[in-house]
Amino acid sequence: MIDLHTHILPGIDDGVKTEDESVEFARVAAADGIRTIVATPHCKEGSWFNDRPIVLPAVARLKERLAQESVAIELLPGAEVHLCADLIEHVRDGRAPTLGDNGKTLLLELSLTQYPPELENFIFQLRLAGIVTILAHPERIGYFRDDRRRYEALVRLGAFGQLTAGSIVGTFGAQVVELSTWMLRRRLVHVLASDAHNVRGRPPVLSEAVRAAAAITGEEFARKMVTDFPASLLKGDEPAAPPPEEPAASRPSFFSRWLRKR
Repeated sequence: MIDLHTHILPGIDDGVKTEDESVEFARVAAADGIRTIVATPHCKEGSWFNDRPIVLPAVARLKERLAQESVAIELLPGAEVHLCADLIEHVRDGRAPTLGDNGKTLLLELSLTQYPPELENFIFQLRLAGIVTILAHPERIGYFRDDRRRYEALVRLGAFGQLTAGSIVGTFGAQVVELSTWMLRRRLVHVLASDAHNVRGRPPVLSEAVRAAAAITGEEFARKMVTDFPASLLKGDEPAAPPPEEPAASRPSFFSRWLRKR
């Protein structure tokens, strides 16, 4: 499996604190069947200055330590990049880290509470610029919960969705489980990732969530969310995912059917 969203790099954001913890983190992931981890620290102006020149050396150092410890994990660079006005320029000039350092695939973090102005237009502009956009944990964003059409519009504009493993197994509460289920049923999310910050409260495990997702989407789609789809995104390609499913049409009431017969 591929875990496309983790906070494994030590001491640079709100994730893992020490290198020893990073090694334990990787061991937990490997034991769960994860073979590739993408390090995606927060990259946000004013909070976490984890631009590409910071992330790449940090990944190189941790890769060397994991090799010394004989941990069978492929570690790749990336970041959870917060929305900002000049984000396209930051990707083009190499400041904003992209997944796998492919220069093309962006894991985009949005505010959890405040709907960004002109968001639909911004997503459209990212696609015009050739940037493949993955929306981080949309099921945990309040304004998508309040108006699901907002999120669906972004997917139909070409964005992809990353569902957090804990969201579908109850870590974040019943409302998040319900929205996650709706997104899975409609095929509005495409990647299942841990968004792990540590080895206990938010660990790097995917297998339980894959089983939960498979009960909703079927085994094939759920497995592709941790294999084929993230592999394509790491190459800079759009995953060959089916389009969103249309909502089931409500069955006409007896009274409306009776009227049509008259």
